[in-house]
Amino acid sequence: MIRQITKEELTDNSFFWYAYICWFRGYDDKNELNIDEVLEVIDIDREELYKWEQEFFPENESEEAIRFVRGEIDESISFHFEFQKYEVVFFINDLYIGNLGGHFEAWFLTWEELLALKTDSYLFLLLLPMTGVEVHQFAAALELITNQLKTIPKFEDKAGYIADCILNGLKTSGPFFKQEGVGIVNKENHSVRNIEKYPRYTEDVIKLNDILKTIVDK
Repeated sequence: MIRQITKEELTDNSFFWYAYICWFRGYDDKNELNIDEVLEVIDIDREELYKWEQEFFPENESEEAIRFVRGEIDESISFHFEFQKYEVVFFINDLYIGNLGGHFEAWFLTWEELLALKTDSYLFLLLLPMTGVEVHQFAAALELITNQLKTIPKFEDKAGYIADCILNGLKTSGPFFKQEGVGIVNKENHSVRNIEKYPRYTEDVIKLNDILKTIVDK
């Protein structure tokens, strides 16, 4: 059974966002805490959270029981995110852009592309872990991520701290850049857009670059 997660299920759903952000690569570099440890600052009922997780993602369901979020940004761009048993997998126009899990692949979207793609806070936060943020974008990114987290009940008081920790996991080691005949690429390990290291993704990256360029240029 495949089950679609609706926008209504995610709106103001502290349990979902707590569980989802635990998948992020963020961390507190000063106190050496992983993102799941960081989120312990949130005043949330842990027993109720556990019950919700068991209902939302039952452990006894089959491997085929995939929950997903799907929608359209405009007539030419769709998104599809699958919440599988051990990973979250991301697609734009049914083309793979990365995953959160043990063998994660991320840093696909540029900050400008994320801003162009988002239509509201829920989609912004869903796409956030697939985004790479360059040094000159840190201040603006921190402010916007903080403001988006403030829209989630229970997160308001600690939004700035959590945003800073999330941003630690989004920072790129170098800039995105344009490659002749391909478009925007990067040199990040674990990124589908690093076609130098992962040439098998080249054709899909070219297609996605054409798609993303149209919305960024609007």
